[in-house]
Amino acid sequence: MTEHKSYLSCTDQGMALVLVLVFTAALMVLGTALITYAVNEKLIANYNSQDIRLYYIAEAGTETGIAALQQDFYYEGNLSGFLDGGSFTVSFKTVDSYNRDVISVGTLDGNKKTITISMELKTDQDEPIAIVKEWYNPN
Repeated sequence: MTEHKSYLSCTDQGMALVLVLVFTAALMVLGTALITYAVNEKLIANYNSQDIRLYYIAEAGTETGIAALQQDFYYEGNLSGFLDGGSFTVSFKTVDSYNRDVISVGTLDGNKKTITISMELKTDQDEPIAIVKEWYNPN
């Protein structure tokens, strides 16, 4: 009968088990950190995407307001529209007889963005013309 010889003593086997457990724990911590990082990057990308969409929805409202004032500088009503799953509402504020503000509020998934522009009526040409004087993006 041959005798089976073990090349590892009990102490060596216990040390190998501890090393495997430490290595496994390190891999789990690294994996958790990578998953957390990926999830956070996805959330940031979604937020930025929604913010850009919201800006363009509000900008579409300002363009609608510009067109309305170029047709009739003293237009008083509100305008609204839908774009890319969101909506915009445009209102007008009279500053004086030659200056008006166009206030566009874009709404998307419960979030809002406001863009305000100032328009001026130029009367020194043959025909009066409404031009954009300033563009504000307060939020």
